[in-house]
Amino acid sequence: MTKEDLKRIKDEFGMHGVFHALEYSLINKISFYKELQGMIVTMQTLNPKYLQGNPNYEHRFLSVDEVKKYAADPETQLTEKFLERAFKKGDRCFAILDGDFLASYGWYSTRPTPINQDLVLYFDPQWVYMYKGYTHPRYRGQRLHAVGMAKALKAVTGEGFKGLISYVETNNFASLRSVYRMRYVNIGRVKIFRVMGKYKIQSDKGCAQYHFTVRPITNEQRG
Repeated sequence: MTKEDLKRIKDEFGMHGVFHALEYSLINKISFYKELQGMIVTMQTLNPKYLQGNPNYEHRFLSVDEVKKYAADPETQLTEKFLERAFKKGDRCFAILDGDFLASYGWYSTRPTPINQDLVLYFDPQWVYMYKGYTHPRYRGQRLHAVGMAKALKAVTGEGFKGLISYVETNNFASLRSVYRMRYVNIGRVKIFRVMGKYKIQSDKGCAQYHFTVRPITNEQRG
């Protein structure tokens, strides 16, 4: 982490942010540690400017066949293994299309979802979990990731869901800045330690209302 990074963190998050960044880095030099800030956004809290988007783009969920077509381009970073797992869970891909070009996408799930090879995120299925956002390099700088989430939020709440639920690692200040601009609301943190190959997981009380927690992956889930 550079001096410029720390200065930027201090300017936006104060000295508390600087201390947290340094502490987070230090702990991970000793052992595995993750701290996830759980967040929700509803149509009531959303910053409405993100619903506007570019009128020349199309914003919608893709069909399975459409996803497979776009995945043929390695630039999309959609592997066959990922798609197999996502489709098996019933997850959906919300896309921003510039004509027939996939400019940006995000994935949406109502079922427990792995966050790495060992851990699975759980949450209340009345909420839709947003993960794996991606914007093509040519389209970056237009805040398409935020626009895509806002448009997907409108779509899923129209289907009867309460809103979107997600998380940001508490040392990822760029992503925190982005979701706070959208007016995501904090619901609590999940702290994950790994000691001698075993995980110890602590969830804040606020997470309980949303059944938001992390657990080690089961053999069935690996399959």
